[in-house]
Amino acid sequence: MTTTVSASELVRYLDAIVALTRQRDPHELAIALLDIVRANIPAERVRLLVISNYEHDTEFNETNVSNAIVYDVLDVELDEISQLKDEPDFIKCVLAQAPVASGAGEASRLTVPVIGAHHVWALLVMEGLQEAEPPYELLLKLLRVFSNQTFILSRSQLDPLTGLFNRQTFFERIRQVAQRTSPRRRAGDSGEFHGNCFALFDIDHFKEVNDMYGHLYGDEVLVLLARLMTRSFRHEDVLFRYGGEEFAAVLVNVDLDSTERLLERFRRAVLSYSFPRLEPKTVSIGYTALNIDSGADKVVMCADKALYYAKNNGRNQVCGYEKLVAAGKIEPVTVAEGDIELF
Repeated sequence: MTTTVSASELVRYLDAIVALTRQRDPHELAIALLDIVRANIPAERVRLLVISNYEHDTEFNETNVSNAIVYDVLDVELDEISQLKDEPDFIKCVLAQAPVASGAGEASRLTVPVIGAHHVWALLVMEGLQEAEPPYELLLKLLRVFSNQTFILSRSQLDPLTGLFNRQTFFERIRQVAQRTSPRRRAGDSGEFHGNCFALFDIDHFKEVNDMYGHLYGDEVLVLLARLMTRSFRHEDVLFRYGGEEFAAVLVNVDLDSTERLLERFRRAVLSYSFPRLEPKTVSIGYTALNIDSGADKVVMCADKALYYAKNNGRNQVCGYEKLVAAGKIEPVTVAEGDIELF
């Protein structure tokens, strides 16, 4: 499909490239892309859907594409999640790496692939198109710019060893989650917290691995644990390598009981995982509520206090700060208001 572009259209798309490449945050970059598309292509609804649950260095094929999950990058609510296999247009777009159009009028839909280094990693979906022939070639090139910019931003924010978010992006990430998903109450609950939670993980006796097999093998264990985290937690949760053998996670839209179940499931997954040449490894985990009424530093201190209790009382366990305080097993964290970083 060849598109003839006027000088004014070319200027518009150059402006769009400028708007994309000046973004320094992946979330804001996605918003900028959607704003550009909405301004230039009349449609009833425009969404950017990210494909999750895949190996990042593996190409999609007809076998593994059905296991992928797709979700709206700007909406972390669970009702916005669907399996790729439920959308034939999406599967066709991913496998062909080409736009797929279906329907007509208000029921029309155009799905355009966002292609990364190895495969399609996101889909731009436009529904209720008001023009029959959008500028496919220009749109694909614009999405390539978006994909390249996403890659550049991610490389500066990811830990090079594990591929998880790095310590430098930690406070900004948890601030974004706290601001986007404020705590809410569930129907029927009597004041039970239901918002976000934060957890710290520490590999038990990790120094013994380095001492026995060397740091290169220790790094391999860290990589394997990071992959296990990626597979064990949900796509909307935000995972970090916090430092050394310590990891962290922001768990989105969960209450404290659900958080404990998620973390306990991960603890058991680590215990049953066969690390090459090693006896079963374990992790100790401390967690706490994360909400906009807390400071970032205080949240970390609460989770760290729960983690410290777990490691000093048998290891290989999940401990919640709020439960420990209520049981009188630890003292509450007290921080002067001027000493904490507020969200």
